[in-house]
Amino acid sequence: MKKYQHTAIFIVFLFLAGTLAFAQEGKTDRATVPFSDSSKPGFIEVSVYNGSVIIRGHEGKEVIIEAKIRERLISKEKEEEENEKARGMRRILGSSGTGLEVEEEENVMDISVSSMKQTVDLTIQVPYNTSMEVGSYNNGEVLIENVTGEIEANNYNGKVTLTGISGSVVAHTYNGEVTVSFTQIDPDKPMSFSTWNGDVDVTFPAMVKANVKMKSEMGDVYSDFDMQVKQAPQKVVEDEREEGGGYKISFEKAIYGSINGGGPEYQFKTYHGDIFIRKSK
Repeated sequence: MKKYQHTAIFIVFLFLAGTLAFAQEGKTDRATVPFSDSSKPGFIEVSVYNGSVIIRGHEGKEVIIEAKIRERLISKEKEEEENEKARGMRRILGSSGTGLEVEEEENVMDISVSSMKQTVDLTIQVPYNTSMEVGSYNNGEVLIENVTGEIEANNYNGKVTLTGISGSVVAHTYNGEVTVSFTQIDPDKPMSFSTWNGDVDVTFPAMVKANVKMKSEMGDVYSDFDMQVKQAPQKVVEDEREEGGGYKISFEKAIYGSINGGGPEYQFKTYHGDIFIRKSK
């Protein structure tokens, strides 16, 4: 697998008067990496533990990656409290890199940031026709714009926002909203949109055909499609604790329906939030 090493382009030093200080200078690493075969669609895998991931489609054939350390502003008093052993001493601020690593083989590109202590934001430009799997855990959002392909976007503490999407999507976060806007869809692919704390807000082309499953424990479901609501299916579970074979019947709490006669299944799920299924204008 091809591996690309990166050097810093610049280091930005910022100083504020008074009792404020930066615990880390903002530093940026950049790389431009081609796919092995630019005549075919590529696939990228992106992962960052602390930071945002922003991906935008562009007309070029290469992937342009920028990783930037986010400045962390803390008070001098807070800095001293972090380590009593260091009282009276100054923290030495190094010029370590972002930890950006990029590997590419057979049109699959792996983009990652290895640092867990500092917050590193990724901004990536990809050819329009690029599929991807993207993940962030803390301190940032996942934003994807103007791409065509299969997208899986995951976050834990932050929102997921996808706009100008053509293709199929699986989008999930734990704390944050999921917002997706399609220009076109893959008519044969199932899709899923879910969060625990936040709204799920998805806009489809007016002619989309889908069977939908919608579930919000603490919120409501809204749509401007002429949706045909169906009865939730019952589920029969055999109870092995009962001698002689007992069973239990339960009905799904989810709302089932179809749009424009039905099609692949689209799932929408949140616990603390509302669900919005919109028709593009």
